[in-house]
Amino acid sequence: MSEPLVDAVVDPQPVTEISTTEIQPVETAAAVQSPLEDAKSAFSKFVAFVEHGIEKLGSEAEAELVTLAKKYL
Repeated sequence: MSEPLVDAVVDPQPVTEISTTEIQPVETAAAVQSPLEDAKSAFSKFVAFVEHGIEKLGSEAEAELVTLAKKYL
């Protein structure tokens, strides 16, 4: 049981240097969005959640859906 699990010898590959001038940072949309845009997005998600829930569960569930959306979104 003391035999190696791999019989082949692995030759290390030469390391190539990457120039930092080739790498360009990518800005995400969240970093560029204003607080107003964030609020609009959150409200849109809230409304979409409630409307979808009403379609599936009926208008009787609207109050419960609003409560859930406030809690989790």
